[in-house]
Amino acid sequence: MHQSNGADTIYLAGGTYYVDDALQLTSADSGSSIVAMSGQNVVISGGTQVSGWTQGADGIWTAHVDAEDVQQFTVNGEKQTESRYPDVDPNDPVHGGWLWGQDLPAGYDAQKSMAFDPSDYPAGEQPKAGDTVTVFTENGYSSEVLTIASVQGNVMTFTTEANYDLGAASRYYVSQDTPDNVGEWSYDAETQTISYKAPDGFTGQGGVVSGDHSIISVDGADNVSIKGITFTDTASKSGDPTTAAIEANDATGLVVEGNHFTNVGVGVALHGDSSGNTISSNSFEHTWSSAIAMTAGTSDNRVTNNTVDHSNEVFVQYGSVDMQESAGNQIDHNTITNVPRFGISEVNYDPDIQSGGNTIEYNDIRHSGQQTPDTGAIYLFSADDSGADGSTIRYNTIVDTGGTNTKDGGFAEDWSSGIYLDNMASNAQIYGNYVEGTTFSGILIHGGSNNEIHDNTLLDNGKYGISTIVADDNPIGGNETYNNFIEVSGDGSNTIDTDQTDPSLIHDNVYYNPNGGELTIADVSLASFQRQGGDTGSTETSQAGFKDAANGDYSFVSGSVAQAHGIDSVPFDSVGSSLSGTSPEVETPSGGNGSSTPPATSEPVTETPPVTAEPSTPSEETPTTPSTGEGTSPGTSEPGNETPPVTAEPSTPSEETPTTPTTGEGATPGTSEPGSGNPDVITIPDVDTGTGGTDTETPSNSGHWGGWGGWGGHGGWGGLSGGRWSWDGGSSRGDDHGGGRNWSRDTQAASDDSASRNDWRGSQWRHDDDNDHHSHSQLSHWHW
Repeated sequence: MHQSNGADTIYLAGGTYYVDDALQLTSADSGSSIVAMSGQNVVISGGTQVSGWTQGADGIWTAHVDAEDVQQFTVNGEKQTESRYPDVDPNDPVHGGWLWGQDLPAGYDAQKSMAFDPSDYPAGEQPKAGDTVTVFTENGYSSEVLTIASVQGNVMTFTTEANYDLGAASRYYVSQDTPDNVGEWSYDAETQTISYKAPDGFTGQGGVVSGDHSIISVDGADNVSIKGITFTDTASKSGDPTTAAIEANDATGLVVEGNHFTNVGVGVALHGDSSGNTISSNSFEHTWSSAIAMTAGTSDNRVTNNTVDHSNEVFVQYGSVDMQESAGNQIDHNTITNVPRFGISEVNYDPDIQSGGNTIEYNDIRHSGQQTPDTGAIYLFSADDSGADGSTIRYNTIVDTGGTNTKDGGFAEDWSSGIYLDNMASNAQIYGNYVEGTTFSGILIHGGSNNEIHDNTLLDNGKYGISTIVADDNPIGGNETYNNFIEVSGDGSNTIDTDQTDPSLIHDNVYYNPNGGELTIADVSLASFQRQGGDTGSTETSQAGFKDAANGDYSFVSGSVAQAHGIDSVPFDSVGSSLSGTSPEVETPSGGNGSSTPPATSEPVTETPPVTAEPSTPSEETPTTPSTGEGTSPGTSEPGNETPPVTAEPSTPSEETPTTPTTGEGATPGTSEPGSGNPDVITIPDVDTGTGGTDTETPSNSGHWGGWGGWGGHGGWGGLSGGRWSWDGGSSRGDDHGGGRNWSRDTQAASDDSASRNDWRGSQWRHDDDNDHHSHSQLSHWHW
């Protein structure tokens, strides 16, 4: 390629290719394409095939693996379960199959040690040095895979620190030396032996141990295209995207289109000054961490028309589509399902790095927040830089945001919101969204100001339709809330909750009250609130006025109260990815998660993993590009004046997918006609090495957010007083639950010096809740 002095196209024929290191593309490869031949099933595996199996007693097979460690084992593309105690609970894989931490004795570091109850273990099963422990931190924001360095009494100490404190609200399981259930495996690093309790019919074929390296690394190359390939069999030693199936550094014009990512650590990671890249029409499933990650310094990228299912199976703390200190990106027409925490997240810590100003639109997010508390399907975190450019969140549909909370020794009430702006995230436009089935609030503004919230449809949300509350005693204001359609809860609890002192900022809403409950706004009746100058122009109705709610169409019919009120309908037929057709159902979890946490569903786990064919490439041969409205560039319309696109699904690009070369016997060289005796000469079709018809326009608005922020107590939250995480009603320290990609305590201590900032790839980052925040007294709501 380098010797050809020009743009090259690599055509991959069908088959599975095993690579033991990343293919490195540099600036010399700019303009090149890596393309699967049309109709060919092309799989690139970052793993190593396991052979030489010996069948032993109890159905356990063993084989030699030349590796220091094995983190993931698959059979014919199906991830198997690392042997563990306690076992997965097939009837409740989210809430079952856990042990619980204990109060840690004095003198131990709560981020590096955890106490346990010895009576939890049968004889011979006590945890020991070398075992791995998969554990959720006490606040529930983060899951870790830690190795035990030593055990003293009932305290295990790990080789590395967790992101947050471990303790009595931490749930965990421990690896076992010998698999005892069908579909389980274990690895002995000293003897380099893998053991596998195989299902009936296992022949020793199809086993692969995963590597922990990237598969393709694009470093400083521009206008590279990667299309039509399945990437599989990579693991991740942490949630940070230090490696990914496709990793890009300082890349521009990269097109990742029509690929399939399964059983990988991270699908696509953009680093450094990567800008103007397009990730489109791909499917992601069963990733250890994020499907797509954009780290500090990236900007103006587009993520469009992708499907993501069961991401973050090992490291829950990040979004399926995750932006950290990343600016001006467009995230549109994606379908995201079955994730443990955030569907789409934007987290900004450092005010010196340009970030924010992203456009998040036409995405369909279902069954998010299935394993963590205090979460949002779309989540934005900022801190004290309230003057930063805000992001636009519009025309998204969000259903079932879950929320799994813990207390000492067990699970507690759930907290989740649909669209969640946290810690002074400000200046956002939030409109035209549909949010159903949260456990706390449809839209939550925690500490931010000057956000505009209008024309949203909010149904069946646990406590509030919309909540705008303070954080860390910082006053909030300017959050205007109008023209929203909000269902009143059965008990008539506060439909809108606010700490703002200007009631006139809430106006012209429609309250849907099918059960006739007593409607309250900011702790008072609607009539009383209106007498104080709030909610002018608002009304109450018992009629929904939906077109076809039974079939998921919640747009408003002509003559409905909402339509008469001027509330825009959500463009349901234009939301989500065209790849999925309809939103995926919550599927039965597979039998294995490697060393991961259980799948985020409550359906039974299949303990006998199927032995199936190798992973398949996406079924669509020609990737499609979503439309954002005829004649309108994405992200440029004025709020409230848009005409939502009326197309049912994204349009198809003009590029033709490369055809399969003909190698027919007797073909004439360079042609597909019969008659030549040289079958090795094939015809290579022309391929567009540009954007493949993908619209790469990006929003023009960008800015920067950042800084540090903590948590303010909020007396009205779920009956908890003081800080948000005070289980016993007392004031607690603030916790950062944004889940920035691992800000270590050493780095963090240095962050007090404004001249000190670590490079993303040079260290692991963690925003530590113990050292960044201070206790805050309980705050009262403004009472009208």
